Amino acid sequence: MKVCHFADSHLGAGSGFPRKGKTGLTLRQEDIINSFTEAVDKIIAIKPDLCIHAGDIFDSVRPLNSIMALAGEQLHRLATLAGIPTIVISGNHDAPKQPHVGAAIDVYRQIENLHVVSRGRLETITIGEVLIHAVPHCLTGQILQEEIARCRPDVSMKYNILVAHGVAAGMPEFAMADLGEQEIPIACLNEFDYVALGHFHNYSKVARRAYYSGSTERLSQAERDTAKGFLEIDMEPFSVRFHEVHSRQMVSIQAIDATGKRGDQLAEIIKEKIEQVNSSDKIVRVKVEGVTEETLKTLPSDVIAELKQKSFSLDINFQKAENNESNDSFGRTAIGRLDKAFFEFLETADLKGLDREKLKTEALKYLEMEE
Repeated sequence: MKVCHFADSHLGAGSGFPRKGKTGLTLRQEDIINSFTEAVDKIIAIKPDLCIHAGDIFDSVRPLNSIMALAGEQLHRLATLAGIPTIVISGNHDAPKQPHVGAAIDVYRQIENLHVVSRGRLETITIGEVLIHAVPHCLTGQILQEEIARCRPDVSMKYNILVAHGVAAGMPEFAMADLGEQEIPIACLNEFDYVALGHFHNYSKVARRAYYSGSTERLSQAERDTAKGFLEIDMEPFSVRFHEVHSRQMVSIQAIDATGKRGDQLAEIIKEKIEQVNSSDKIVRVKVEGVTEETLKTLPSDVIAELKQKSFSLDINFQKAENNESNDSFGRTAIGRLDKAFFEFLETADLKGLDREKLKTEALKYLEMEE
């Protein structure tokens, strides 16, 4: 028997990214959708006997209608058109805080061959010779503990599979520092023929036959060195294979020391470092340490603005020098003059339906308040 296991697709994440694609969604939202779709494509090609999504298919309790429609289309392809029995549970991101609200994935209950588990309680599903013990994110951690305690393998079944979303208890390395994350008792994990876990975003083995599949796209710099994808499990003889999907590359450049450098000198160093990693299609982060107010005042804003324009995503984090006596924040000077940089941005931005001159006037009001 063959099982495919994926999780943490977080469809809808990336809404704050400044650039939009042809769909009207941001480019990061499109990245996340594309990785999820590629995973579905590859799972369909494998043709497993069972597919499991272990939670957080959405990034929020109330995803956009367009995101929900796209997810429904892919789940219909997977479960109905490809004929692969599929189980989807809710995770801490897509589970409502109030039971009467209902989870967004509830709308997919009418999809043939798809089993939705989102009511905050253990549900068991029999598919052929397999009994799936599916425990979604629960209203409280205590309820999750109680529901996990109810999971008992049925010896009359050939295989017993546990599906759950949360942190393997006692293993802080699997925590995501998320609001509402809950702990899964590790003692129960070895009782099952396979345990499909969601929540931790990097592919990892937790116990003898318990695995996190990881997310299908990189969602933070902490995941920059980890491949993204899904798992293919052969139950007999037991084996696990990781299948990679395309994901946006993330780069964290080694910290730059600004000590003793003028703004123009620092700008050239930053430019050189960023150009070395070819930032046009990457999410790049760089920390600049030991920065003084004087350095920032002389930092040419046009150089930084051009680097940001040429990069897919560029985050430059300026940090004050320890001996810097000024208590003022860096806000206005972090990239030179903010008014000049903002007006340059407005000249290139797509402002359909907006008054460019009014935006400039309003911006000046807020900048004067910050001064």
